[in-house]
Amino acid sequence: MSELQRAHGRSPWDYIQDWDVELVGPEILEEDRRQSVQRAMRMVGGLPYIWQELARPVSEIVYGLLELKQGDRVLLLGEAIEPSLWDQDMQAIVGPEGRVDCVELIHDGRAAVEGRTAGRSGMRGTWRWDYCDDIADETYDCVAVMQATQHADDWTEVAGELLRVMKSRRRVVAAEAVLNGPTFFERINSDVHIRQWYEKAFGDLPRDAIPYWSPEQVLDAFGSRVENPRIFEWRGIEMFWGRKP
Repeated sequence: MSELQRAHGRSPWDYIQDWDVELVGPEILEEDRRQSVQRAMRMVGGLPYIWQELARPVSEIVYGLLELKQGDRVLLLGEAIEPSLWDQDMQAIVGPEGRVDCVELIHDGRAAVEGRTAGRSGMRGTWRWDYCDDIADETYDCVAVMQATQHADDWTEVAGELLRVMKSRRRVVAAEAVLNGPTFFERINSDVHIRQWYEKAFGDLPRDAIPYWSPEQVLDAFGSRVENPRIFEWRGIEMFWGRKP
């Protein structure tokens, strides 16, 4: 299946039984309570857990791809930056003479997805990134986009701005644990337990409310503006990197 579709238009919540109520309490029958449970399942604590516990090696790979060194100035855009430790890790590498400037997108990202806000491209959960508007050319040695790739509404524009504010011969790296895309849904559909857990957590949120840029699309957006561009996928994390000429 190319996407998740309920066979009869019903969800696991429609099959609550008396023994379920006995187990968890009558509040499970209340729609507001269920929506709170759904939000908790799909959002609460997830990103720090993924990036600290499950995908810690990927963060280390990102630091290596960025070729961070003492004295570097880094622009870091992402969701859950502090609890995922990216800022602390990078600062430790660039040292006291270096600097990591962070742009935290978690509040804007959640508001855009939950509010089903559409950016200029029409994709929900996205908006125009103006974070580089007031930054001078070649201010940064390198740029990292961690867990925020999906929220830009125009990656061709964003790619140009990120490259503008970073120095030549250095790298831009983007890494995201995705919640959409063909590979993601193939995995969801590979097991009936995973499928029903997904529908419990995301049943109130249409698939098109969750934005998605594939690594191939990000690569195309950068195009010939970077050298030796590469993409990579590991256990639901999709990455892109390239070097500014």
